[in-house]
Amino acid sequence: MQKQIKRYCTEDQILWTQVIDGNKKALEIIFDMYGSELLTYGFRLCGNIAFTKDAIQDVFVDIWLYRKKLSKEVQVKYYLYRCLRRALFKIMRTSALEPIDFTKIDNLAWIDSSPEMQWIEEESQSIQSKEIVDSINSLSSREREIISLKYYADMKIKEISAVLGIKEQTVANTLQNALIKLRKSLTHLHFLLFLIEL
Repeated sequence: MQKQIKRYCTEDQILWTQVIDGNKKALEIIFDMYGSELLTYGFRLCGNIAFTKDAIQDVFVDIWLYRKKLSKEVQVKYYLYRCLRRALFKIMRTSALEPIDFTKIDNLAWIDSSPEMQWIEEESQSIQSKEIVDSINSLSSREREIISLKYYADMKIKEISAVLGIKEQTVANTLQNALIKLRKSLTHLHFLLFLIEL
C-alpha cells in the first residue's frame, strides 16, 4: 500500500518528505528547482533584488529550522510562493519600499544573459515597449501580481487563489479586469506582442 502511495507522489513531494526527515541535500535540490523562479516572482513583487534574495534565504532557512513542524501534504511550488510572498511583505513593511515599478522587469535579463539576448533587448527598446510598460503600470498592484502569477509563473486560477489567500472568483474577476484594461490601453498589435512575450 505504501509503495502505491509513493508512486503517485511527485518528485518535489518526495523531496519535501525527505527534507522533513532531515535530508539537507533534498532541500538543496528543491532550492535548485525553484530558486530562479522564486527570484523572478519576488523581484516582480518588490522591485529589489537584494530584498528578494534575503527573503528567499529566509524562507529556506525557516523550512530547515522548522522542518519537523511542516506538513507532508503540501504542493511544494505553491507553498514556496506563498512563503516568499509573506517574507517579502514583511521586509517591505519594515523597510518602506516604494511601489513596484514594472519598468524594472527589464533588469531580469541577467537570469538568461547572453550576448545575443543583450543585443536583442537593446534593439527591442522602442515606443511599443514604453506603451506596454505604461499600460502595465496603470494596473493596480493586485492586478499586476495576478498577471505575473498567471503568465510568468504559469499558475492556474486555483493556484493563484491559494498563493494570495483570496477566492478563485476574485482572482478570475481581477484577471479579467486587468486584461480588459490592457486591451483598451494598447492597440491590437501591442497587446498581441505583450501576450507573446509572456
